[in-house]
Amino acid sequence: MKSKIWHQKTSTEEDRISKLPDAIIQHILSSLDPKQAVQTSVLSKQWTKLWSTLPDLNFNFRHLATKSGVDLAWSHENEEFMPRFMRFVTQFLSHRDDTSTIAKFQLSSSHMAATDSTFVENCIDYAIKHGVQLLDLDAYCGRTSVRFPDGFFASKTLRVLRLRQYTSTILVPKQFYLPNVNTLYLDSFKFNDDDGDIYSFPKEPFSKFDNLEELTLHRCEVSEKMEQILAPRLISFRYDGYVSLVCPKMDLPCLEEVYFDNYANLEAPYTDDIKKKMPLNLVKMLQQLGNAKFVTLTLHTIEVLAMDPQLLEQSPSPFPYMKRLKFTRRRYGFLSMETVPLTVMNYLTKGCSYGDSMVVEFPEGN
Repeated sequence: MKSKIWHQKTSTEEDRISKLPDAIIQHILSSLDPKQAVQTSVLSKQWTKLWSTLPDLNFNFRHLATKSGVDLAWSHENEEFMPRFMRFVTQFLSHRDDTSTIAKFQLSSSHMAATDSTFVENCIDYAIKHGVQLLDLDAYCGRTSVRFPDGFFASKTLRVLRLRQYTSTILVPKQFYLPNVNTLYLDSFKFNDDDGDIYSFPKEPFSKFDNLEELTLHRCEVSEKMEQILAPRLISFRYDGYVSLVCPKMDLPCLEEVYFDNYANLEAPYTDDIKKKMPLNLVKMLQQLGNAKFVTLTLHTIEVLAMDPQLLEQSPSPFPYMKRLKFTRRRYGFLSMETVPLTVMNYLTKGCSYGDSMVVEFPEGN
């Protein structure tokens, strides 16, 4: 009798699962990694092929390796698992419903082990051919390099592009033309005018991004030869790195939000001479972002400004239209100063047209 009751209950539960709308099931599966999503096909007949229509795909080497029992502290285990990782991704895509489009495609092989550039190129090509809207690429390919397939630059669906550069990883053409991308995140790229450096980014890289609204530059190396940045629709600009951008002209008429993190603690190969120029370069950079209304500065950035109080007294406020000024701590790295000097506060707020109603936020504990 107990056995019969148990079977009846199980049957009822299975019926409830099979009656769930596909959209809800896809939402549930999207919270899992791809390997777990495939494994759910045994739970219900309706779930058998739903994993193959998922619009959001996230292939993360670190996550899959950890769940497979790989000790990431041992490099040889990483290298042994990498072929399994690439094989799984390839098989997953080959068995996926070829008529289903892709909203998000994320591939992270990390620096834990080198992957194959051809494999990465095939993944990009697959995503582009299936109408990807967000492409997030964090792939280390050792001594080989990734070249974007021709279809990449012809994509009419790509809106968000996130790229992380490792040495000899991603080859970016001098004419980088992606008119439909509105959000661009670049990590560890070089911007210069050295034609002999095939791994550099174009010195004026954004003029061909006609619809660019949000730009993030993280740990990027910028040459003083970058003469201008043209992004007339940009509304959000985020930058963090050791050295401020040095750009004589920035055309950002629609700029609304700015986040700036200028590292106060320099590491090799930066010299004392570069450190002396840091406050001046930072002041020049902030002046180019003067249309911003909502400004967030890390305390490391404040520390750089505080290096030259006389410069601040002689310089006009960079943000005359500012409505909100927020100071924040960085979550990682060297410790920063804990207070905002009066000279810095005066520099940032003097002459502001919203001085009477401007909101200033300090980190907790200040």
